[in-house]
Amino acid sequence: MKIGIDMGGSHVAIGIVNENGKIIEKFEKDIKTVGDQAKAEISTYIIEIISKIKENHNIEKIGIGSPGTPRDGVLTNLINLKIKEFDISSILMEHFDIPVLLKNDAKCAGLAEKTYGALKEYQDAVFLCLGTGIGASVFMNGKELKPIQNPGMEIGHMVIDKNGIKCNCGKTGCFETLCSIKRLKDKLIDEMNLSKEVSSKELLEILKWRAKEENIKKILEEYIDNLNIGLSNIIDIFAPQAICLGGGFVYFEEILYKPFLEKYYNERKSFYKDRIPNIKLALLGNDAGIIGATI
Repeated sequence: MKIGIDMGGSHVAIGIVNENGKIIEKFEKDIKTVGDQAKAEISTYIIEIISKIKENHNIEKIGIGSPGTPRDGVLTNLINLKIKEFDISSILMEHFDIPVLLKNDAKCAGLAEKTYGALKEYQDAVFLCLGTGIGASVFMNGKELKPIQNPGMEIGHMVIDKNGIKCNCGKTGCFETLCSIKRLKDKLIDEMNLSKEVSSKELLEILKWRAKEENIKKILEEYIDNLNIGLSNIIDIFAPQAICLGGGFVYFEEILYKPFLEKYYNERKSFYKDRIPNIKLALLGNDAGIIGATI
């Protein structure tokens, strides 16, 4: 058995993953603290759960998926938790004689979809995690591309509107400033004058009734247009057989995915002909990060 850990912006999910990539048991906790307190809270929780798991299972590996760029066993720049560096690998290896592997969370989700999910039938493919930002992983000839200098594949930071808004990375008009689900939700919440605390589920229920209002329709159409631009660039650079859209985007199937597909295929028939890359919706949902962390 393997243990997969998905470190979110304010949430930790831990799963026991079998040899077939199936989660047989899952544990989750919201993290209410920040900084050093968050480090202590997360470490204590993970150690407690792994100790409990080890009572009944032989664990061969611990995999952790995290936002940002993990380096040499250290998590870096967990912005929402106000943590600059977190050497979680050393902490866990002090308690357990088990290898610990860290990866970017979007790349974990991409590996899971390539191995067990929507991309398993394709050799050349791109996975996009449309959530708080836009993370990505790219596969060519069945293997994940891994640049030597940096983890790379920061597709969310390609500029698609030089006159757009400033991104957290410092550039202007990045893909994720226009197509992250967080940015879309913020825009819709402001436009409909909703509480900032509204959940994604509540927002989707509201959109069922209001999506055809002209101002809301315009926001959704702009999002689809920008997604189309981003994917056009990805297709021209990587020439994938398929692109998988994951993250929070999967919950917007009726409102975003289906209208996008119609526009996407209609616009590409003339110049891609029978080589139009398939656009797939991620199949593994929130479990992808846990599963991919163990691969």
